[in-house]
Amino acid sequence: MDASSVKGLDQTTAKPAGTLRDYLALARFDHFTKHIFIVPGIVLAYLLRGGPAHFPVTQVILGFITAICIASANYVINEYLDREFDKFHPTKSRRRAVETTLQGHVVTLEWAAFILIGLGCAWIGSATLFVTACIFGLQGIVYNVSPLRSKDKPYWDVISESINNPLRLTIGWVMIDPHTLPPSSIILAYWFGGAFLMAAKRYSEFREIVASHGVELLARYRASFAGYSEVSLNISCFVYGLLSTFFLAVFLIKYRVE
Repeated sequence: MDASSVKGLDQTTAKPAGTLRDYLALARFDHFTKHIFIVPGIVLAYLLRGGPAHFPVTQVILGFITAICIASANYVINEYLDREFDKFHPTKSRRRAVETTLQGHVVTLEWAAFILIGLGCAWIGSATLFVTACIFGLQGIVYNVSPLRSKDKPYWDVISESINNPLRLTIGWVMIDPHTLPPSSIILAYWFGGAFLMAAKRYSEFREIVASHGVELLARYRASFAGYSEVSLNISCFVYGLLSTFFLAVFLIKYRVE
């Protein structure tokens, strides 16, 4: 897709009405693999707390359903509220919310359904899981919904998005031990590790889009890029990576996990 075709999307008015499949696509079920970040929480809870005598199958199932539903709810509002910006992106312009006309009230109902199912499973699981799920859902609102919309603010976009990493770690932990939380050192290591990945993703987007379509299009796609440069994104990757390594070292020294 060249620059003219991307910019031409801004003039598109006639779009087909969204189907059930288009609405379900907003939940990004193909992103389930991201929940692999829950597993280290389960392992660490067993290593540091011992865990119950029998593997808590019910708690694990409830925890994964909670994580999947809350994440899908966040994806729903993310893709719908970004539709006027994603049309300037070379690949995200092919998303269902861009290419079809979706009804806001239907999207809201879909978001609410995922949130209610997720929070309901968390409530059944444990009080700690429920609080973690509430923070997970709130993160989606802070990140995507105006006037907060942290994704449009340089550096805050990375910090607020990467909090999903330690939240998933905590969900895994409370599946095994619902009465405590993971050590703060590993939470911060996970958080800054996620920030490194998010900053690296933005660095890649910055270089790719600027090289092919120019910096003007990049800022129209995501306002936060107006406050970044290739150098600042590169430096932020190093900073987040070093902080993640530092807190991981603190955790390993304190708990001597060989």
